Amino acid sequence: MGASRGMDEQQSQPPLPSSLPPPSSLPPPSSSGGGAKRDEAAGPVPKAGPSNFLGKHRLAAAISHLHQQIDIIQEELEKLETLGESSIVCKELISSVESVPDPMLPMTKGPAEIGWERWFKGAHSSRSSRKRWI
Repeated sequence: MGASRGMDEQQSQPPLPSSLPPPSSLPPPSSSGGGAKRDEAAGPVPKAGPSNFLGKHRLAAAISHLHQQIDIIQEELEKLETLGESSIVCKELISSVESVPDPMLPMTKGPAEIGWERWFKGAHSSRSSRKRWI
């Protein structure tokens, strides 16, 4: 009967809520007996340590950087609105480039040396129809 009495006592105890930490990790009860302190200690209180400060500082810096980028883009848009149409500007650029000859290109219309032409033409005879390696 003694064994059954122990089992009855274990079953009559209410189960511990799963949200509470194990008893070994609970803080010791205060000697003042104030129930308000127990309620405050039971809830998790976030620490305001240096890592939170750095995180807030980084977020604030990132936000200010984004605001600067937004301001720069808005200024560029305002400048673009005051410019003329791009097609007119492109036509003027093309006409000015075409009017001035390129100093790196030759002025001759045909090939300057006929010897160079053989490298760019295809083979004319069956004997020279092999692929050439340069």
